[in-house]
Amino acid sequence: MNHFAIFVGRILNFKLFIMKKITLLLAVLATTVSFAQNELVNRPDDNTTGLISTEGNDGTAVYCADYFEIANEVALGDLTVIGFSSSFGDLTPLMTGFNVYVYEDNGGVPFGNPTIAGTGVVEIDDTQDYTLNFDAATGFNNFTVDITDANGSQVVLQPGNYWVAVAPSVDSPPADAGRWNWAGSLTTIANEPVLIDPDDLFGAGATDWTNISGLIGESFPSFAWILTDEALSVGNNLAEVVSVYPNPASDILNINVPSNIEVNAVAMYDVLGKRSNVNFSNGQINISSLSNGVYILSVETNNGTLTQKIVKN
Repeated sequence: MNHFAIFVGRILNFKLFIMKKITLLLAVLATTVSFAQNELVNRPDDNTTGLISTEGNDGTAVYCADYFEIANEVALGDLTVIGFSSSFGDLTPLMTGFNVYVYEDNGGVPFGNPTIAGTGVVEIDDTQDYTLNFDAATGFNNFTVDITDANGSQVVLQPGNYWVAVAPSVDSPPADAGRWNWAGSLTTIANEPVLIDPDDLFGAGATDWTNISGLIGESFPSFAWILTDEALSVGNNLAEVVSVYPNPASDILNINVPSNIEVNAVAMYDVLGKRSNVNFSNGQINISSLSNGVYILSVETNNGTLTQKIVKN
């Protein structure tokens, strides 16, 4: 057996065929969908392979990361990751926290890693704000993290390409009793998942992000996880997230709102309080017919009302 094959055998239990995985997945999906606004990512647990992604109590860890894309500005809601312990037992007694990291994409790999603080867009270390759902019939330990609660404030991602890495913190070395394996998915994505073993625990030299398919010698398209959004928290100041431009304007006034904010009504009033005859369509108002002067724009949304002075010239 060559060195690489030994690594595969030690770090991964590749062909762990779990007969009741689908039953558990359906339960997780049902719970998530009933509370979520929108699913940003939903990669089902339909692979038979799982990879270690665990922080140990000895200062060592192995991390896996999965790629995803964000099309519009969005506030992150709940993150649910699906996996199992190597012993198929409940990890609750060994849990000391949970870790979530989000990185920007850097040419097909994460731009940073959990050992380098400050490189992540999101760095949630050893949070206690997580839920562990253990199923004794399958040995699955699925984790759900409310990103806002765990981070202490809302996380808003701009459109772009990202990676998510997760790992439970356990009271054992990462490959021992507390080892957690992130379940695989057959969903094909633009960049295949990667793994980093910073301390080279398994002797494969994967001390930087390494393509998993190449590492294990078989196709590994993605991991199993679900990510939802939540309404952007704007408080009483919609002006922080709603853009109105140009101002002054002569013909077209643009109103740009994030995808999680719904515009219910738009109106413009002159300085005497008389409503002007304008229509809001496709994010724009044609004000070319209005007389030059100062107007008040009112934008009613599901998160409050924005009032702003507009100059027509």
